[in-house]
Amino acid sequence: MQIHSRQGVQLLLSFVLTVAPILAGVEARANDAEKRFGEEVLEILRDEGTIGDERYEELRELERAEHEAAKRSASVDPEAFSVTYENALNFNRNDGQVKIKLGGRLQADFTSIQPDSELSSALDLTSPVPYSPIGGDGEGVELRRTRLYVSGDLYDRVVFKTQFDFAGGDVSLKDQYLGIKNIPHVGTILVGHLKEPFSLEQLTSSKNLTFAERSLSTVFDPGRNFGVLFKNHYLGKRLTTAAGIFAVTSGDVEFFSREEDFDLSGRVTGLPYLDQEKKRFVHLGYSVVHRFADMGEAGFSSRPEIHQAEKYLDTGNFATDGATVIAAELALVTGPFSVQSEWKNGWFDNRDGENWQANSVYVEASYFLTGESRNYKTTSGSFGRVTPNRPFGLGKGGWGAFQIAARYSWIDLQDEGMNGGEERNITAALSWYLFSDLRLLFNYVYADVADTGDLLSNVSSEIHAFQVRAQIEF
Repeated sequence: MQIHSRQGVQLLLSFVLTVAPILAGVEARANDAEKRFGEEVLEILRDEGTIGDERYEELRELERAEHEAAKRSASVDPEAFSVTYENALNFNRNDGQVKIKLGGRLQADFTSIQPDSELSSALDLTSPVPYSPIGGDGEGVELRRTRLYVSGDLYDRVVFKTQFDFAGGDVSLKDQYLGIKNIPHVGTILVGHLKEPFSLEQLTSSKNLTFAERSLSTVFDPGRNFGVLFKNHYLGKRLTTAAGIFAVTSGDVEFFSREEDFDLSGRVTGLPYLDQEKKRFVHLGYSVVHRFADMGEAGFSSRPEIHQAEKYLDTGNFATDGATVIAAELALVTGPFSVQSEWKNGWFDNRDGENWQANSVYVEASYFLTGESRNYKTTSGSFGRVTPNRPFGLGKGGWGAFQIAARYSWIDLQDEGMNGGEERNITAALSWYLFSDLRLLFNYVYADVADTGDLLSNVSSEIHAFQVRAQIEF
């Protein structure tokens, strides 16, 4: 076999690399013990001096890779499922049309709460009492969250999720929705029990929070209710919008009442500055919720940023014809450093003739000592999971990721005729992310509680609390 031109060599090689994988798929030559046609041609080219040894090795590796790819493609059943694990069990059909995820989380807390003597005396916390899940003074343990969920993506159109929490021995409904995505000019529509579009902190999952608990301002957040949500993103995912109407069901899977309250809520977020390569961005957001109440009642109570603490602030229930709450969001991330803040203000229509106003604000900052950065989800305008650069491994040089953080938060539930109290918190945190799904969190909380209405009239007290949390996702 003689080849006399460079063009002829190129044509022959193209033929070999194109046809050889197909021929190799024929059963008569599928036995890897036999030399494939492509390899034979390459050997002839090498032996005749048309290609050198180095070029021969390169082309042989390429031919083998094409051969293996052809074998895998021929053997894959497009309707069969593959099972993988990545922070959850993933059941994916090979054609990509069905994707099911099964997972959950466990958060176990140890807490020590020490109010000062004035507060202890006012609440009579020093008298011996049997175990109470409320806490207040002393030490305690708690399974904060024990959740299981199933979610799915079907035919690149249908999405669903169902999630329950078993913490405390009772089963409570969390997410339970069905939706359609990729609707032109609309985006995604979800129907069911889900979070209303309100507040950066609220829409960031509890497993991805920088601190063990959300700030004092969460008292104004509507949380999860039963309704319809419309959401979409624009400008290369630098702008998100979400809006919905919700019945205030407080975790019930159904409702039927003339006196049911309804929420109309919406949120818009934007990234005016984004440098993905350097992991730098600025997030701005605005949320609003208006509650339509017909002969309804409202009330707000808040505990320091430790779940087992008492709710020292409490407005009590009051008759209302509705309320409006707004929230302004700001977040700045530049590599391992981040700042996040929200201001919330609420106006409440009191049927007794007084319109009350309450507000709250928090500011937090964090820094990764090991160089990681907070993960931002552009499709939802919230923060996601942290993945260590070097996961924990004894003898392998990896210790995971370490993050330090501090937060100041303030809430005022005082107004003329409303005496819910005022509180300031300072929280410090250290997080150790051994892996992306395993984390240890240490929190110290200082709370300054002032004039908590009927509970502690004209009393100003301090609370010191320490908490350790072990968290795992599966």
